[in-house]
Amino acid sequence: MLREIVSYAKQVAQAVGIHYGAAHVELKAQRKEDTLHYEDPVMMEVGARLSGGRKATMTQAAVDDWDPFTALIQSHCGYEYPGTTTNNWTPTKFVRHVFLPIKQSGLVRDVQLDTTRLRTLHSSALMIKIGDIVAETTDITSCACFVWLVGERSLVDEDTAYL
Repeated sequence: MLREIVSYAKQVAQAVGIHYGAAHVELKAQRKEDTLHYEDPVMMEVGARLSGGRKATMTQAAVDDWDPFTALIQSHCGYEYPGTTTNNWTPTKFVRHVFLPIKQSGLVRDVQLDTTRLRTLHSSALMIKIGDIVAETTDITSCACFVWLVGERSLVDEDTAYL
């Protein structure tokens, strides 16, 4: 049955345009009673993405002539990315991932995140909205916002202090 499930997963991935690179599928199947075999698989999700969240695109912004998609495919095929074994794979920019915590539990009445003054803004993601009931941040998954900065270190430091 495993061979059929793998074949099914490959067909679904290809049907949605995923032909190369890392991908994942999530299946649900019924277990046959008193056996280790499964039947009637149903596709729950199929997706392809770079691992590490935004870390790969941040690295791409900091290292000249490096493509995370090509590097991912080559690494999965057992090849080295050109230049990684020489000294020319050195970041030319500084990168920082800033976590903005929720400082007090309660109802979100206002959200203010002004990124227009940031000179090194790469991207940001606001995780809360007005009307949400939130708890004080205790870990990475309970932050209010994430901001990714890329640039000269002194400018990244200044932007971090502004946040």
